[in-house]
Amino acid sequence: MKRPVTAFVFAVASVIICPIVLFIEFTALFGAAMITYEPANPLWVKIISVAVVILIGLFALAVPTLAVILGMKARATAKSTPTKGAGLATAAVVIAGIVTAGVFVIQVYLILTAFG
Repeated sequence: MKRPVTAFVFAVASVIICPIVLFIEFTALFGAAMITYEPANPLWVKIISVAVVILIGLFALAVPTLAVILGMKARATAKSTPTKGAGLATAAVVIAGIVTAGVFVIQVYLILTAFG
């Protein structure tokens, strides 16, 4: 059964990928702030800069969320069949859940600092 291993690898990959993506998002947020503050920039450039930041944030949240979904499906499959792998799938769900919660908290923080 390869699904628990896949979910676990995806969860561990989200631990590595998410901080990098969040750093990129934070940097893009500064760029978007400078672009939107400058009155000489046209409106469409300002909209695109904000949309890029939002898309990066959605990607940062989607990676661990997909790992949670994969882990839950793998855990359900491993529990329903007499094969091994339920522990690995549970570990994937826990790891991805912690990463998802961390990314969500950072996203709320970035939203609050952008409007505060």
